[in-house]
Order: sequence, then C-alpha cells, then structure tokens
Amino acid sequence: MSTATPPPVLPVADGIPLPLRLRVRAAASLLFGGSLGWRDPMYLVTKPGEERALRFIAMLLLIQRASYLVPAMVAVANHTDAGYRSQAVNLAMLVVAVTWNAGLAVGIRKRGWFPQWTVGADVALVCLLMFVGTMNCSAEHMFTGLNWAPKLGYGTAALVGAALAPWPALFAWLPIAAARLGALILAFGTLPVPVDGIDGLLNSYLWFAVALHFMRRYLCGQGRMLDETTQRQLAVEARRAADRARFAERISQHRKLHDTVLATLTAIARGGLDHRTDQVRDRCAADADHVRRMIHEDASPFTTLGAKLADVIEAAEFLGMRVHYLHDALPADVPAEVIDAVAGATREALNNVLAHSGTAEAWLTVTWDEDILTVYVTDRGSGFDSATVRPGFGLRSSIMERMREAGGSATVFGMVDNGVRVELVWPVSADSGTVRPPVPG
Repeated sequence: MSTATPPPVLPVADGIPLPLRLRVRAAASLLFGGSLGWRDPMYLVTKPGEERALRFIAMLLLIQRASYLVPAMVAVANHTDAGYRSQAVNLAMLVVAVTWNAGLAVGIRKRGWFPQWTVGADVALVCLLMFVGTMNCSAEHMFTGLNWAPKLGYGTAALVGAALAPWPALFAWLPIAAARLGALILAFGTLPVPVDGIDGLLNSYLWFAVALHFMRRYLCGQGRMLDETTQRQLAVEARRAADRARFAERISQHRKLHDTVLATLTAIARGGLDHRTDQVRDRCAADADHVRRMIHEDASPFTTLGAKLADVIEAAEFLGMRVHYLHDALPADVPAEVIDAVAGATREALNNVLAHSGTAEAWLTVTWDEDILTVYVTDRGSGFDSATVRPGFGLRSSIMERMREAGGSATVFGMVDNGVRVELVWPVSADSGTVRPPVPG
C-alpha cells in the first residue's frame, strides 16, 4: 500500500515562511532600495551630485505619501466601515492611489526623478480623489483621518514645490487648494462654519510646497558644487600624475643621453674613437637625431602615443636604422588599442624599410589635424611599383589589418627607385583612401 508523499515543509523564521520574507525584502528593495536614494552609497557615488540630491528628495516624497496611504489601508484591512457612505468606493480610491504611487516609485527607480507630465497627472488625480473622498465621507468624519485624500494633497503640494519652478508651482498649487474648498462646498452646500481647520490645511499645502522647493534648490546646488570641486580635484591629480610621468620620462632621457651622446663624446675625448671614421660619424649622426628628438618632445605635452612611438624608434635605431622624427603636438586621449595599432604598424613599416628598401634611413612624420591622426613612414630606397605589385603578407596583416581593426586605415604607395611611403590614418576619413605623392624627407 503506497502512501502519498507529504508536501515539503517550508523553513520558517519568526512565523513567516522564508520565501515570503524574501518577497517582502525584494519589494522593499524595489521601492526603497539603493537606486532610489540612500541605502546604497556605492551606487550613488557613481552618480552626479545633482542626481543624488534628486533621488534623495524623491525618496522623501514617496515616504511622505506612504505615511498617508498606509493608515488608510490598515483601516480597510480592519473593516472600518463607519464613516464611509460606500466602503467599495473607498477601496477603489485606495487601489487607484496605491497603484499610481507604486508606478511613480518604479519610474523614479529608472529615471531618478519625476517627469514633468507626472506632476500634472498627480495634481489632477489628487483633486479627483479629494472630491470623491469628501463626498464619500459622512459629515461627522469629514475632517478626520478617515478622509485621507486631502492629506494625500500634502504629498502632491510637496511634489509641485520640488519639481516645478516658483511660478508654475504656484499655479499648480492653486488647483489643490481649490479642490479642497470645492469638495467641501459641494458636500455641505457652503463652507462649514467654523471652518474646522480648513485654513490650517490650506496653509500646510502652501508650506509643504515652499519647503520642498527650497530643499531641492539647496541640495541640488550643493550637489553641483561638490561635482565642480571633485572635477577640479581630479584635474589637479591628473596634472600631478602628468608631472610625475614627465619627471620619470626626463630621468629616462637623461639615462639615454648618458648611454649614447655622453658615451660617444667621452670616448672621442679620451682618444678611444677616431672621429674621422665612417662608423663614428654614423654614431654621432644617430646621437644628434636622438638629441633633436628629445628637444622636440620636451616642448610637447607628454602623451602615451608619443612614448610608444619613441620606443619604436629606439628599437629601430638599435637595429642600425637612422630615423628622422617630426611630429605635431600629439593628442592625449587616443584609445589604448589605437595607440597599440599605430605603434605596431609603424614598427612593421620601419622593419620593411630595413629589410627591403636597401637603405637604413627613414622619415617618420606624425600630424594631428582636425581630429585626424596621420602617420607617414617614408624612405628613399629602391621602392616598387604599387600599381602592379600586390602588398605582401606583412603589409596586409601587420599594417593594413591592424589599422582597420582599430578603426583606421593604411595606404602603401611605392615608386621604383623612389622609395615607399606608408600612410596610417585614424579614424578613417573621407579621403583616407586617396593616393597622394610621397612626403619629402
């Protein structure tokens, strides 16, 4: 005889099944979580100061509204029928109000603030709820907590003050006050005498709007000032970092001078080298190019692109090449992948000069004009006819494809007995494929 397997028993903590607790926690996180304003500082630190202020104010406005709706929901749950002409009408009003405010909370979670159209819609909705709620209450409960819709008007008045400029806020506040008075006149035929706190209620509407208006101005102003201060501090730190990098570069240059120019001059001064030989003259010429390049770089802002190209030239000179280098003020914000592509393509172009041109001398020119980076590698070697000779694998893979993958282009132009020019362009411009005559060395 088989027995049915009993259903699994859910673990319980504090008398509430854990899945339900998790649902409640998820709902609370959705409505009051870090993305709305105050529970997740690591989330907020990524946002501008003004947005952080607006999310904080939005959180306060939602909590204020909840303070009016929760007691009304509790009264319905406790079946408090006394005081309402129709409990069904009151329940329908609560459903509409809760649904609307939950929608506002979800919208703020995505956008960070109330869109302008929601302010007008909120004013219209609360005016309607005031009329319906006042008509649905008995006379003796007209000014008690059972008539919760006028209290919801506090939240709408606060929203109007926070979301609108002063004059639009005034014109949006007037319908709220007029709706409250109109609902009482409609219910009693005239304003009840004494007014039983109507003046205090309307005064509260006004001051909620004024208070939230100045709160927003103050907090958003502080947020903007904090952002400006942060940006200035970041700029100072960036300058310090650039200075440190420049200092390190200068130390590196001094070491290179010690190992090249100073070593050559010292050897000649001590008689260890004969300055009349071709080998010493070539070495002096390479050292002179190195000094010129250092002077030119010292007058230009330090950039990673410049440092990369300097490394490429140094590697080529180590192989015995002489590279004449001339460049504009290079940009500091070129993406790292572009710098790697340009440096790699330049290195391959210089390697091709050494391997195929029959000369060990090249000209490297870099320009930055109208946000277009152009690098020319030119030699005066044997060359080739670019109209009949197809580029080899090295040109296609190491130069052309490398530049194309980085969003640029590469053009190779050669002439027999008149050298080769390699042109690297980033980003691709309208005329990047145009063939132009070689750049003179």
